[in-house]
Amino acid sequence: PLSQTAGQIALAIRDEVVDLEAAGIKVIQVDEPAIREGLPLRKVDYGAYLKWSVDVFRLATTGVSNQTQIHTHFCYSDFNEIFTAIKSLDADVITIENSKSDLKLLGALETHGYAAEIGPGLYDIHSPRVPSVEEMAARFAALQKYIPAENLWANPDCGLKTRGWPEVKESLTNLVAVAVAARRQYAQSQASA
Repeated sequence: PLSQTAGQIALAIRDEVVDLEAAGIKVIQVDEPAIREGLPLRKVDYGAYLKWSVDVFRLATTGVSNQTQIHTHFCYSDFNEIFTAIKSLDADVITIENSKSDLKLLGALETHGYAAEIGPGLYDIHSPRVPSVEEMAARFAALQKYIPAENLWANPDCGLKTRGWPEVKESLTNLVAVAVAARRQYAQSQASA
């Protein structure tokens, strides 16, 4: 059965996660568990599937201390049917594809009460266009209307393997500038509070 195969893979991933922590790594991303893509065709089967999906993800990410952050990534932003499962993963941070969804996912965050840290993508990595600092800063500011600044991460939508090195470097340089400015602004707001 698929659930048993997933459990065996989770044990192998867990070994890697534990080894990474032992090597001094403090932030470990276990990439998208494909929960959405694996949903059974019949809704009556969702409950059992979601339970073992969450269980194997948690198995893969146990064994590390609370000081080690576990991150995960979701490529698709249609989460309403699986939001309870996402919350149950117990990941410290989730990063999500967001640039093409026009902030629609953020309504789901409010509806379902997601309170952990989250990194909605600030730019579409599938486009060769390099987003400006101003463009990403405006998107980041819009996100802060839905997500508290202390829970918000600045990141691209997804991995960068489809992009050439020059555009990756320029895009990430702009992204870092946005993150630095946001941290400075947050520190100032905390100092004056």
